[in-house]
Amino acid sequence: MNKEQLGAFIGARRKEQNMTQKDLAVHLHVTDKAVSKWERGLSYPDVTLLEPLAAVLGLTVEELMTCRETVEREDEPVNTLLDISRDSLKTEKRRGWSRLVGVLALLAVTGLMVLYAVSFRSVRESDSHVVQLKETVDGVNYLYIMEPWNDDHLLRLRCGENVDFDAVQLADEGGDAYTYRMSFRWNRWTRQGVVTACERSGISLGGMMDVSFEVECEQLFAYPEVFYTTENYYQDPYSKSRGRVFLCNARFWITDDPLDKGLLNQVHDGGSPYPEEVKETILLVEDCMNAVICDWDGDGENEVVVRTRWVEKPYTIYDMVDGKMVETWPDTVPEKVREKLVCIWEQ
Repeated sequence: MNKEQLGAFIGARRKEQNMTQKDLAVHLHVTDKAVSKWERGLSYPDVTLLEPLAAVLGLTVEELMTCRETVEREDEPVNTLLDISRDSLKTEKRRGWSRLVGVLALLAVTGLMVLYAVSFRSVRESDSHVVQLKETVDGVNYLYIMEPWNDDHLLRLRCGENVDFDAVQLADEGGDAYTYRMSFRWNRWTRQGVVTACERSGISLGGMMDVSFEVECEQLFAYPEVFYTTENYYQDPYSKSRGRVFLCNARFWITDDPLDKGLLNQVHDGGSPYPEEVKETILLVEDCMNAVICDWDGDGENEVVVRTRWVEKPYTIYDMVDGKMVETWPDTVPEKVREKLVCIWEQ
């Protein structure tokens, strides 16, 4: 029995049952296009559909496979079943190879994307870096900067046509290194790349720990005089823009006879928090960008306003309630308070 013979028989029996191709497809949970292909002799029904197809057409499986009137020998149903099985097997093999090719293609594309992502990194134009070295080799200009997040290696960046190589200076007359806002691409394996933009953005603040900061005094909580300062500045190890964000500790303390000791006029080097004068540290905020004492909410009482390093929660308020220190995290503070929290390295 061939496909055309079986298809014609299925079509005739369907019509005898007063069913459309769509009706038959619904009964068998297939598409009407599949039924159309059977009846046109383009394909066999799947082996698993023989029994439900025969039942819907009011036939036995043997009658369906022999097309009823064409029973010539006993092995005809077996041969028909083998034909259908072989056809189904070929179809499944083709589908299997198609799926395999599709999976391999997807893996190849994914691998190339991962390789590209690992091999190259696009640095935004707002990132700032210190130029460690500049040189010209065979008429080509190069700038060297430290590899982001890895001080043990230098990146060799060829200057693009928009980069003024002669205008790039490593440091000022005082020896302070310039920082440049740069845009470049580089290969992680060769540590070479191309810089397309390079504009001076300021002075490197790598020596922030050597800067002196004044001690200030304000009324805070239940204390008439609380002294505070920022200390121990260091480059934020979590900052994506190396050298542009510094963190510090903000210390708040009270002393014995502070006015007699002249602490209001003292400065310190960021290393030690006055161990001989400190009576009690009432608040120490670590790893912040800046902190001040002020009446941020206008209730007539001062609080500590801290500027955090978190973009999502940029401020923390410390207040004393019933003798206990409490924290709140407002999304914003008044402009006059924000002005007080501007960091020295941002100025």
